[in-house]
Amino acid sequence: MDFDVPRPVRRRLLKSLLAAGGFAWGLLPALVRAATGRDGFDAKALDPGLAAIGARDARETGDIVLKAPDIAENSALVHVEIQSKLPDTTTIWLFAEKNPQPLVARFDLLPGLEPIVAVRIKMNESAFLRVVVQAGGQLYFTRRETKVTLGGCAG
Repeated sequence: MDFDVPRPVRRRLLKSLLAAGGFAWGLLPALVRAATGRDGFDAKALDPGLAAIGARDARETGDIVLKAPDIAENSALVHVEIQSKLPDTTTIWLFAEKNPQPLVARFDLLPGLEPIVAVRIKMNESAFLRVVVQAGGQLYFTRRETKVTLGGCAG
């Protein structure tokens, strides 16, 4: 079927669709923010941060790959890559143990996504980076030390 729609009607229709799409796009950040948990981000030390996400009894595993520099020349830009080899990975948390607020990132993964993330973080000083992964309803962790040479997020 061929529809012959007058030009003014087509323009109004397109403007309406664009306006509706723009409105929906404007809501997207609010919906994403509403869906993410803030648990642990306000903790001022590692143990309360781990407790806030329920990870005090997480088990250490070699199935989490944590790539970070041994020595970061600028602690304001420390590149970190995380890969979980654990099946059914749903959430990845990243902690910088000596930061004023150790929990620096949380990634919620949709089913079917490859559990690989990369982020640049600030570090207060040389410290262990700790990754906690929720997979199959269980919590696991790994950690590694990164030394920094220039100050990042002190104070």
